[in-house]
Amino acid sequence: MSTISESSPDAMLRVRMSAQDTTYRSVVIPAARIMGLFADCVTQITLREDQDGSLLAAYENAQFRKSVHIGDYLELQARVLSRGNRSRRVGVIALRHIRTPGPGEPDTPPAVVCEPPEIVAEAVIVVVIRRKGTE
Repeated sequence: MSTISESSPDAMLRVRMSAQDTTYRSVVIPAARIMGLFADCVTQITLREDQDGSLLAAYENAQFRKSVHIGDYLELQARVLSRGNRSRRVGVIALRHIRTPGPGEPDTPPAVVCEPPEIVAEAVIVVVIRRKGTE
C-alpha cells in the first residue's frame, strides 16, 4: 500500500523510541503512539500550508506491519495525496532505520542498522482545515 512515493516527503520526523513511549510492561511500543507521531507529521504540513493546525477527520487503512521496540529509531514521512477546499488526504509511513532486540531475542548485537529501512506502519490520514475566524 506504500503511501509515499520515491520523491521527497512533504514532512518528516525522526525519533528514537524510549520507555516513556510505551504503556506496556514489555519493550513494545503501542500502535497508538505511532498514530500520534503520524498526526504530528501531518501537522507540520498544515501549519506550513495553512498557518494553522488541522482537525483529524479519519484514518484510512492503517496497517501495522512490524512491532516497534524501545530503542528503535524511526523516520516518519508524510506526503499530501490530494487537496480539497478544506481537507487534505495525507499518506504517512513509518520506517525503522535501527532495530533493537525484541522480547525473546538475544541482546547481541544491541542494535541492527536496517538496510534498506523497514516499513513498520503506514496509513492515510484525512484532515479538515479550520475556517479562518472559527474555534
